[in-house]
Amino acid sequence: MSEQLSKLSEVSMVSANFGNGLAYREILLDWFKFLGGKPGEVIVVDGGSDRDTQKVYWELYQEGLIDKLQIIASHHQDNDKERCFIQEYTAGAIASKPYVLWFKIDTLPYREGHDGWLEEAIDYLERDEIFAVGGGFNRSFPHLDAWTGWYFIQACTINFSLMKHSTFVAVMEEFAGEYIASRFEGTHQFGRFLLEEAFSAYMEAHNQYTLCKMEDPSWTIFHTNAQDEYLQEVREKYLAREDVKTFMNAALAKDISQFLYYGKPPVRSSMIQKMRMALGETKVGDYWRELKKQSGFRET
Repeated sequence: MSEQLSKLSEVSMVSANFGNGLAYREILLDWFKFLGGKPGEVIVVDGGSDRDTQKVYWELYQEGLIDKLQIIASHHQDNDKERCFIQEYTAGAIASKPYVLWFKIDTLPYREGHDGWLEEAIDYLERDEIFAVGGGFNRSFPHLDAWTGWYFIQACTINFSLMKHSTFVAVMEEFAGEYIASRFEGTHQFGRFLLEEAFSAYMEAHNQYTLCKMEDPSWTIFHTNAQDEYLQEVREKYLAREDVKTFMNAALAKDISQFLYYGKPPVRSSMIQKMRMALGETKVGDYWRELKKQSGFRET
C-alpha cells in the first residue's frame, strides 16, 4: 500500500449537514477527488433535512460512500439552529480514525497537482505548535508567517480543517466537558459556534496554531454559503476556475470588514462589528480574552 493510500485510510471525513441534497453527491465526490480517494470513513450527521436529501444520503450509504449516517427527525429538540453544535460535535465524537477532516457541502475544494498534500499535512500535525491544518477562510485574521507556502493563525473552521482525533477530544473536554456531560443542558458561553470558539480558545491557551496552506489557482477551498440550485451553479463556475483569484487567501486580507463567499458580492461588516474586530487585535483584546479565560470558559 502506498503512503498516500495508507494516510487516507487513517482519516475520518466528518460533517453535520442540513439540506443541499441537489448537489450533495457531486460535491462529496469533489472532496474525494481533492483527498485522492475515499477516506477511511465518511460520517454524516443530519439536522432534519427533507426526505429528498435523506434519499441522497441513503443511496450514498448503500453504495459505501457514506459509512456512518445519523438522521435526526425534524421535530426533535436538537434540531434548533442555535444548537447545531450538537450535530457538529456528534460527527467528530463518533469518528474512529486517528485523524478528523471536517468538511461542509457548501464549501468547494479544488486542486491540480499537490498530490502529496495529505501526507504532508498529517506529518505537520506531529509538531507541537500545530493544532490543525486548514485554509479556505472567508475573512481576515491576524496571522504569522510560517515556511514557504504556509502561514499560521489562531482560528480553525469546520468548513475545512484536518486535526488529530485526540486533539478534538482534548478540546471538547477542556472547554465543554461539563456541558457535554450534562447532555447539553441549557446554553454554553460559546453559543452556536461552540466548536470553532473552543478550537480558538484551546489554541490560545496552549500556544498552538492552525497551519494554513496558501491558495493559488491550482489549490483552493472556498466557502460559498450557497444552497440548492444556486450551489450547483456556483460549483460549475468554480470548477471552471471563474474569478477564483478574487477569493484566494482571504485570511490574509488587510480589509477586516469584508466577508467573501465565492459566487456572491463581498459582505461588509457593520461599524460595530468592525470596531469589535479591530479591538480584538489590540492589547485590550488580549486583556479581554485573558479575563474570559480566567472566568473558566464554562457554560452559562
